Amino acid sequence: MPLEEYHKKRDFKATSEPEGKEKESKAKLKFVIQRHAASRLHYDFRLEMDGVLKSWAVPKGPSLNPADKRLAMMVEDHPYEYRTFEGSIPKGNYGAGEVEIWDEGTYEPIEKIKGKTDDLVMRAELHKQSLKFILHGKKLKGEFALVKIKNSTEENAWLLIKHKDRYAVDEDYDAEEHTSKNSKVTAYLQEKSSKKKMDTTESLKHYKNYTKALSLDRKLSDFIRPMLCKTIEKPFDDKDWAFEIKWDGYRAIGDIRNDEIRLYSRNGMDFSKSFKKIADALTIQKHDMIVDGEIVAYDDKGKPNFQWLQRIAEKNTDLVLIYQIFDLLWLNGHSTENLSYLQRKELLKEALVENEIIRYHDHILEKGKDFFQAAENMGLEGIIAKKADSEYKENTRSSEWLKIKIHKSDEAVICGFTEPKGSRKQFGSLILGKYLNNELVFCGHTGTGFTDKSLKEIYQKMEPFITKESAFEVTPKTNTKATWLKPELIAEIKFTELTKDHIYRHPVFLRLREDIDPIDVKFDTDLPEKNPEMKPKTSTKKQPAADRVKKIGKQQVTLTNQNKLYFPEDDITKGDVIDYYQKIAKFILPHLKNRPQSLNRFPNGIEGLSFYQKDADEHTPDWVTLQKIFSESNDKYINYIICNDKETLAYLNNLGCIELNIWTSHIPKVDYPDYLVLDLDPSEKNTFEDVIETALAVKEVLDKAGIVGYPKTSGSSGIHIYIPMGGKYTYDQVKDFGHVLMQLVQQELPELTTLERSLQKRDKNKIYLDYLQNRRAQTLASVYSLRPKPGAPVSAPLDWKEVKKGLLPTDFTIHNMPERLQEKGDLFKPVLGKGIDLLKTIKKLENLE
Repeated sequence: MPLEEYHKKRDFKATSEPEGKEKESKAKLKFVIQRHAASRLHYDFRLEMDGVLKSWAVPKGPSLNPADKRLAMMVEDHPYEYRTFEGSIPKGNYGAGEVEIWDEGTYEPIEKIKGKTDDLVMRAELHKQSLKFILHGKKLKGEFALVKIKNSTEENAWLLIKHKDRYAVDEDYDAEEHTSKNSKVTAYLQEKSSKKKMDTTESLKHYKNYTKALSLDRKLSDFIRPMLCKTIEKPFDDKDWAFEIKWDGYRAIGDIRNDEIRLYSRNGMDFSKSFKKIADALTIQKHDMIVDGEIVAYDDKGKPNFQWLQRIAEKNTDLVLIYQIFDLLWLNGHSTENLSYLQRKELLKEALVENEIIRYHDHILEKGKDFFQAAENMGLEGIIAKKADSEYKENTRSSEWLKIKIHKSDEAVICGFTEPKGSRKQFGSLILGKYLNNELVFCGHTGTGFTDKSLKEIYQKMEPFITKESAFEVTPKTNTKATWLKPELIAEIKFTELTKDHIYRHPVFLRLREDIDPIDVKFDTDLPEKNPEMKPKTSTKKQPAADRVKKIGKQQVTLTNQNKLYFPEDDITKGDVIDYYQKIAKFILPHLKNRPQSLNRFPNGIEGLSFYQKDADEHTPDWVTLQKIFSESNDKYINYIICNDKETLAYLNNLGCIELNIWTSHIPKVDYPDYLVLDLDPSEKNTFEDVIETALAVKEVLDKAGIVGYPKTSGSSGIHIYIPMGGKYTYDQVKDFGHVLMQLVQQELPELTTLERSLQKRDKNKIYLDYLQNRRAQTLASVYSLRPKPGAPVSAPLDWKEVKKGLLPTDFTIHNMPERLQEKGDLFKPVLGKGIDLLKTIKKLENLE
């Protein structure tokens, strides 16, 4: 149901937001933009479509300037009635804060299709993830586009873009400047900002544990030079080390004290104007802090991009920008630099208020090699290793912090340039140097990596530093006449090797680095050849190949990134997941046969982003079976993948399908389920023993009705009980019968169970008796399916004798399920059998009453 998530998030007894329901869209479609002050100020952009309001949160608000590409995060559908909502959402409720209408009106698609309503056209464009429409509002008029960011790290990230037309503007556009002076949202924000910052000892529960290590009287300098890393070649595993992503951005110190915001580079350059968006976002912090992090720009593919970052710095353009904060130097009058790295991170995580721009940068412990491989697979620059007990040492390049780059790159001082040859203009190559024992030494020259535009821009920046004398102690020989420079500019280069006499082989220019002080561009001279703390640990586990093509069934299946960690805490790789499913294929395939699948994909493992996919994409191999099934909710046919063989099973696993989610019916009888599912779903305060007690109550009810039920663990926190139906009854008939059974169970255990669907209204001590899984197109994790949870648990069939105190859902995992299947066989085979006689069973239940 489109409004299901909306209803789940809200308690309509506590909030005045409309409960609403779906409606039929009229000829003229409506839109509304609501200004919403919650944990942070943002604008909610809502388009009427398919009887609801499709919604996006736009942090910076819409713009009439086509140069602005506003980030828009798609959120849950809202009811049509929400378009007129204004007012307060009480504290403790989802989205608590103040809401007002900023703009409203009608809209229509730019491209009309004969015979299709505007609503159908917009729904088709939404499916294609590219909407083009005309707004007829009071403030926003003309053509706009909403476009999904492909391959973004955020699955719901879109861009809201104004088209060039007569309503477009060239000047900067700030939605805040077009807000009423009597705005209740503005008044709410002013009142909120005037409140005192929370007391540290109350708000940070761990703070008292570190008091002895904190310094109260540390004198702060005008600016802090951050702690720096040394470089090593290879990743390593070590339980005493933590690992972070190495971002491709600008290192930045954020100073948030005394209601002032300072943001500056590692050499003190003011970033607060170049990156005003970040400086403004820091104002929401509740504590006085000094933090260390990296400013990162994301390109249209959702990847960190340094060139885009420079575009922001130079032109202050509106691109996706995030301040990844990884360290805490000072907190509410206390220096935290003498705390250990892990203690600082713990305090930072508690103290930092995150939003779309300000992010806490997390870490993993011990497994540096796998983390490095994951970073490489994601196309990142590298990783940082940090000693877990390391203190923060300002302006020090410490061997307790190490950077490990995927591609060799480095910074060098530009000490001069040579004359251009042939058609080349401006200069031929850059002459590079680097400090070694406080002396600037020649380390090569680079003449590649430039464009005509960059040649001109770099030359213009070099001109003011031209001097007669070389800055080197020993002036190097050059192929053509050299022009010398004062050693002020920094180039970042990539290279193949650094020779023993400190010369870069095959250096290629990447970019200028204005955020680095030339005196910090030094060769590391004191790194030990071998650090005992970094010795790689040997593993007896046989690692699968990173990439391979394997004959499975009748097909050659390409299996990629087999070493990628899917369960990081358990050292289980993508290759292990594929191997598991191949081992149990003969048991699971009968339960998957001819059933439509909704793919729940985890391309970067259970700790990465995941997304659902129903429609098979254009890259699906032609040997994979597809089935077109009409979806009423989407008003179109969907190409579902059907998994009937081992090769398709491996293909799905390779896509990142850790679990396999299937319909309860099969083709061609898609409207007649093969079994009924009773889902025992615990609330947050229930134990698994409560679930077991409820399952046994279900068995008592089934026994009285003469029904044989088949239990299995959900693989998460609940138990499913399946009843064979034989594909003889409709979904509604099966669902209604499930409702009757659950009502009987609830009568047996009124203090422990509930039929209340709403999470907000549901008692947190009660098991939810869910019979609504028995609906058309509803999917559940198949029996024998892995679940994306720590420990790699499996949805495991049970003998009723096993459903007793002491049973745990974690008893059945990727490690022991193949052996259990060999021993017990397929306990769930009868679920696919003849099925019950529904009329006889109902009569028997009536006689019991």
